[in-house]
Amino acid sequence: MTVPNRAVPPRLLNLLTADPVPDADLLSRFIQSRDGAAFAALVERHGPMVLRVCRRTLWDAHTAEDAFQATFLALVRGASRVRKTASVAAWLHGAAVRISLKARGAATRAHRTPPSPARCGPDPLAEITGRELVSAIDEELARLPDRFRAAITLCCLEGLSQDEAARRLGWSAASVRGRLERGRERLRLRLARRGLALSAGLSGLLPGEAHATVPPQLLARAVELAARGPVPPRVAEMAAGAAPSGATWKAVAVALVVLAVGGAAAIGSGSPPQNAPETATAPTMSLAPSGARPEGGARRPAADPPVKTDRYGDPLPAGAIMRLGTLRTRAPITGFGIEKDGTVVTVGPGADVRRWHAADDRSDEPAALPLTGPAARHHHPQVSPDGKLVAACSSDKVFVWEAPAGAKANPKQVAAFDLARAGLFRFAPDGRTLAVVTEAWNMVPAGAFLCDLKTQTAAAIDTGGVSYFEDLGFSGDGKRLGAVADASFILWDATTGKQLTKYQTSGRMSAVFALNHTGDTLAATYDYIGKTELRFTDPETGKKKDGLTGPGGSIRWLTYATDGKTLLAGDLGGVRWWDPVAGKLVRTCEGVAAEVFALERGMGQFTPDGKVLVSHNGHALLRWNAETGKPLFPEQDIGHGATVTAVGVSPDGTRIATRGMDNRLCVWNAASGKRLWHAPADSSSMPDIDFGPDGTFLVVCGPGWGKATKYDAATGKVLLTFAVDPKGPKQSSVSSARVSKDGKTVVAYTDPYTLGDPRVVTTWNAATGERLKSIQLANRGPTDFGQLSRDGQYLAGGLMGGPVVAVAAPDRNLLADAKPAAAVKAGRFSADGQWLVQVTFEFAGGVLKHSAVLVSTTTWRAVSTIPLTADYRARISVAPDGRTLAVALGDAVEFYDAVTQKLLGRHRIPPGPRGKWESSHFGTISALSFTPDGTKLITGHADTTALVWPVPARPEK
Repeated sequence: MTVPNRAVPPRLLNLLTADPVPDADLLSRFIQSRDGAAFAALVERHGPMVLRVCRRTLWDAHTAEDAFQATFLALVRGASRVRKTASVAAWLHGAAVRISLKARGAATRAHRTPPSPARCGPDPLAEITGRELVSAIDEELARLPDRFRAAITLCCLEGLSQDEAARRLGWSAASVRGRLERGRERLRLRLARRGLALSAGLSGLLPGEAHATVPPQLLARAVELAARGPVPPRVAEMAAGAAPSGATWKAVAVALVVLAVGGAAAIGSGSPPQNAPETATAPTMSLAPSGARPEGGARRPAADPPVKTDRYGDPLPAGAIMRLGTLRTRAPITGFGIEKDGTVVTVGPGADVRRWHAADDRSDEPAALPLTGPAARHHHPQVSPDGKLVAACSSDKVFVWEAPAGAKANPKQVAAFDLARAGLFRFAPDGRTLAVVTEAWNMVPAGAFLCDLKTQTAAAIDTGGVSYFEDLGFSGDGKRLGAVADASFILWDATTGKQLTKYQTSGRMSAVFALNHTGDTLAATYDYIGKTELRFTDPETGKKKDGLTGPGGSIRWLTYATDGKTLLAGDLGGVRWWDPVAGKLVRTCEGVAAEVFALERGMGQFTPDGKVLVSHNGHALLRWNAETGKPLFPEQDIGHGATVTAVGVSPDGTRIATRGMDNRLCVWNAASGKRLWHAPADSSSMPDIDFGPDGTFLVVCGPGWGKATKYDAATGKVLLTFAVDPKGPKQSSVSSARVSKDGKTVVAYTDPYTLGDPRVVTTWNAATGERLKSIQLANRGPTDFGQLSRDGQYLAGGLMGGPVVAVAAPDRNLLADAKPAAAVKAGRFSADGQWLVQVTFEFAGGVLKHSAVLVSTTTWRAVSTIPLTADYRARISVAPDGRTLAVALGDAVEFYDAVTQKLLGRHRIPPGPRGKWESSHFGTISALSFTPDGTKLITGHADTTALVWPVPARPEK
């Protein structure tokens, strides 16, 4: 607001017109010398925010003004008790809420209805949410740490830019930005955990709200409080309510602006909002107390409309129609431990700790560890086996904390070790020692250390100068430590750090290994050409142990059961319990017990009473009854256990198919979201799944090298397997498998098994499986893999600028004459093959710029180019009619009219109850495809689910 100069003392005018003085300095001046001008500057600076808080909570204008004065009177009386002087705005915000809520509570207890004649002016935020939502936001914002509340209050409630807030708080701009983002994410996670889905279209409220006007007379009365003159009894009484009650501080509903999902631009960065509207907003709700009437006399709604939820009761993002899969048991996980009562403690890549109670398929609210220092390049936090300690690292240190008891707990640091570039770390079974390996860098070989948590000392152990480690693990008794490094096995005495042995293995030993309880038997997998073998050996000599056999097939992790004899083998299909002496399977725990590219191997561990087996796959916590092998929670095996990377829809729109990095194909009922069936399928980064033209079958990559599979769409029965020519160059994975529009042929593009061998495009008869032809393509390196057009005629190259070629003439880049910018990823062909759409990048004026480009496959010329704010993870799809483009950018999907190049609308995917999911390769949104009628878009996500969204309509003209 602007106060006329004649009403402002000269010293105050200087404070207001010069470079902003930090709040801390102003408060210090007032505390030390009762500087009235400094206090007046604080009132001028934060008055608009305080008044809005009071008006929103108290519907009577006169009471709201009393509460406004009482808030600043509380500051006068308790300035020295403001815990962090840099956070004056956050303190005032909390005090205003407490005073207003107590005043409203007193009115309610006295059975008074707030009078309506002197109503406060309209508040846009009050028209957006309801009283229950206000209460929830009050509670959750108040629980945020001061550093986050200060950033949110200044940037989101007072409308400062991040640079302005940094100067005001005396922080760096990076600190403000980081705390703002983390605070926003925490608040949204807290609210989502309570089942609240909020509007994404609120960023436009910031400018007008942040600069609301305080009446000059009211401002003057508040400034005069610093002189300690007479105070109205009502104001004095209300000021006594500023003190927090217990440990819980109430907050206010204006925090709703924090939930504008516009990223940093919508939370005080100063960037103007885009003109296109959000395609979906939350329903309007009332803030009016019971019995209060808005101006005009119409009664406000008595209750909020219910939040839209999925089949399992979890809230959907605003605007979403349906979720395929579930968030139950899901969370980003890199390690876990189990407490005595069976509570599982997990930690994720963001160093967020969660507690999962024995009878609950959802975790408590996560607690973020206060990790400091530069971010680690590889970050795989771990939990001690007993769930008491958590280890995480920055790029130059490894930290160990006591596992926080809850989201409100202040994590206690136990130890810190100056170990740069930590790659892997493992707790010993007793939790007293942490084994750490560091990456090789700057001509320094990889290192290994045993860290004593009691003495906080890290002892280096002999590695023999290896260049990298693949994995390490303790024996069950904690006396031995083994590691796979440089295709060698190393064994140490974990009590002394002495190296016992190091030897090269016959056959490549993989990172999948386990030492038994006493450390005298090593179970490990060995990779040979085209197969994997499990061996049992003496870990000191490497000699095979007779009389022991293991399970076959792909194995992702190994561990011994508590009896020291039974071996547990985890893979993409579940956990196999294996008796090595008898050489037979004991039981199977079904589920996705691993992922193709998991951050950390899940392993398995039993609860202290031995009744439950616990594991994870990087995306979900898995728990089975140890006696029966049945899952404790059926939801843990609903849908996918990893990132969803491909989506397809049947021609009649009744079935949706998804494929994930868990090598699983799921087919869903498009009307109800119920999973119909699932089956094996190889993972691939290519985004399409093709149904036959009559919708009775579909074809996917794998399972198995050089193969594609035809499934019955209704039952999941395998109808045919298509295999590449066994006489040709050996092929590995199938990158792209397509069904022709007439359904008569299937065509697939495969990668070679041996580097330098040609890639192959193979065509089969879709009805009989007969191989019709094979075309070998010269191998030009990693840019070759890509996306086939549906008829198999064209191939769009993949990684960073791969060419687009006709399969019959692969030496000519069809886009050469158009001279487009380089493509970020393989393009997407439209269903009819008439269009190719790509996200491209180029440097212009030293700035990296991205665009969405629509190419006609008739002329091979770009017909539309749309500038984007994107990165290398951007994904794109084109509607069947070629008119609408959908682009996944960060946590949003944007829709563009390909003809006018105008933004039609967007949907945002806020962090859900389990926090923010993001893959370094796929980002938040990992796949997207239109339905055949172009009215809906289906997006795949790193949280193992897919979402169905409405597509905004194009203007008729």
